[in-house]
Amino acid sequence: MPELLLEVGCEEIPARFVPDALAQMEELAKEIFAREKIECRGFKAMGTPRRLALVGKDVTPSQASKAIEKWGPYVSQAFDASGNPTKAGLGFARSVGVDISQVQKKESEKGQRLYYRVEQEGRAAKEILKTILPAIILAIKFPKSMRWGSGKIRFARPIHWIVALFDGEVIDFELDRVKSGSQTYGHRFRAPGPLVVDNAAGYLSGLEKAFVIVEPGRRQEMIENGLAQKANESGAEIYPDPELVQEVNYLVEYPVVMAGEFDPKFLELPPEVLIAAMRGHQRYFALKEKGPGLKLISHFLFVANTKVPDEKVVIQGNQKVLLARLNDAEFFYREDLKTPLSKRAEKLDQMVFQAGLGTYLDKTGRLEKLVDELVGQIGPKDKEIKKAAKRAVKLCKADLLTQMVGEFPELEGIMAGEYARAQREPELVWKAVREHYLPKTATDIEQGKFPQSLLGQILSIADKLDSIIAGFVSKNQPTGSQDPFGIRRLANGLIYTALHFDLDFNLTGMIKQGITLFSNMARIKDKKLPDNILDFFLARIKNILDEKNIEYDIANAVIAAWDGSPVSVMNRARALSELRREPGFEDLFVGFRRAARIIEKTGKMDESLFEYEEEKALWRAFVSVKGRVEKLIAEKKWKEAMTALGELKPFIDRFFDKVMVNVENRKIRINRHSLLENIAKEFRAIADFSRLTGAEKNQ
Repeated sequence: MPELLLEVGCEEIPARFVPDALAQMEELAKEIFAREKIECRGFKAMGTPRRLALVGKDVTPSQASKAIEKWGPYVSQAFDASGNPTKAGLGFARSVGVDISQVQKKESEKGQRLYYRVEQEGRAAKEILKTILPAIILAIKFPKSMRWGSGKIRFARPIHWIVALFDGEVIDFELDRVKSGSQTYGHRFRAPGPLVVDNAAGYLSGLEKAFVIVEPGRRQEMIENGLAQKANESGAEIYPDPELVQEVNYLVEYPVVMAGEFDPKFLELPPEVLIAAMRGHQRYFALKEKGPGLKLISHFLFVANTKVPDEKVVIQGNQKVLLARLNDAEFFYREDLKTPLSKRAEKLDQMVFQAGLGTYLDKTGRLEKLVDELVGQIGPKDKEIKKAAKRAVKLCKADLLTQMVGEFPELEGIMAGEYARAQREPELVWKAVREHYLPKTATDIEQGKFPQSLLGQILSIADKLDSIIAGFVSKNQPTGSQDPFGIRRLANGLIYTALHFDLDFNLTGMIKQGITLFSNMARIKDKKLPDNILDFFLARIKNILDEKNIEYDIANAVIAAWDGSPVSVMNRARALSELRREPGFEDLFVGFRRAARIIEKTGKMDESLFEYEEEKALWRAFVSVKGRVEKLIAEKKWKEAMTALGELKPFIDRFFDKVMVNVENRKIRINRHSLLENIAKEFRAIADFSRLTGAEKNQ
């Protein structure tokens, strides 16, 4: 079967553009080929900074043929009484491109009609590809695109050549005076001359000889193997940075890993400073001593774009560049330390937090109140942690005014902690300050990068909550796929931190308090704001329950019984999931369902109004269970509490078998509803069991 090869050769495309562009090429090819009825066994997109390529395997040489059927007028209308064709008959024959004698007569539901059927052969794929391939190229979207010269098309970078082959033959088309052909180009410096290719295998092997590895997976493997080998030679291990590996992968065409070193005196700087200086400007990889911890060594690795005759020259050049960066970092560090962090904190009123929402000094004022409330709910109620919390809040944003964070924004928080430690702040304080931004990303969550100190966890939750509320107050909350302020990321970080450390607090109350703290600087007209923010959090919690493999109906049931605590929701969901796998689980929710489904108007229950032994027995059983259940709930023993409630099932069944609830006597009717409401209320403290799948059919 024929094979398709398409390559677009360009000036260097920014590394962050390439992976998405390749993904788009595959999807666009699938979509357009399907629309044009051309089959292909599979597409594979590959690329480097200078080329985007697409290979299609086993492409059908033409569209599938199809039968075209057309019905014409009734025979009585198509021919006159003498059997001669009328204008209607001739018109139909003309419309299908044949003589009237070639038109058939065929029975339809309402009589005989003119009919014509023809087998239409599919167009040759080669002809269609002349239109398809330019369409794929032009449909690729980039974060930024450009025109060049007098050209009319927009692309990430100027296009210099196009390879377009189908079954070894060139597909002729032109984009802005660049004609397609069979000629590609190797590495810009090692093999810049033209290379003629006639198939995908020859394309890949030919370019490899010309110092270009087109397949990203192969390049990444070469990078990772090279890094591991060089790190091992240095007796160290690589500081893990998968995002940097991917970025570097799309910066080079033929990766070669090399090792350099720097003056050990720079190891006196915090390791994150060295990593930021190496990574941020030069895309270098830091090396650390083997084992846990982050003790760097005075060596680094980098990925060159090709083999060179003398690696020493390249290494010396990179060492020289890094020396300048490290000197800058050392200067920033020493200069920043000259001013106490507490003095910088006093100037946070000069730094705007968000337009219309005050300064960072205002933010720290809000954080102080939120942290104080959280310490009361989560932390030990001793004076030491309260004192440390107040100090940590004051210092946590002060590094935003330092030279180091101005140069390396990714070090915010880390530098505040490091400067606080260097200036002999208590360990409780500097640790909380240093880690309060964690977790920053989904990767942090996956890798378990959370604040390790209790005060750090509390400060992290308060900081994220304040920023989330600020996003809603300023109407910058997420909408659809848009989330410019990263509100979803902040919410995930807050919830996962609470779940990871089992931090039980009332999120509903914290949201209301947080909104109140903005009222002196923003006119909050939306009375539904607390509910909107809570709904946003509940949606995130539901997603997290799904990620934790909690069944959707159990998630719905526990969220419906929301008690203000994300930890409570998770623990109740897990307990309910465990219980569902045990025999007799149906008794639990069926008992609730029977009690809850009939409840209407209730009032104060009066035992003297009981008429039947079954309602008295149900009440006695409930009273016996109630105290035990509430004690178990208070102790967060959710599974045991649910099991205890399940003991009411036989009493509930006998009650409904013998007792008519909706009797004419109003007092007795309301009393029986009140009895059932008392029981249902205990169930609802754990979950709304009516939302479980099967609750209806098993009631």
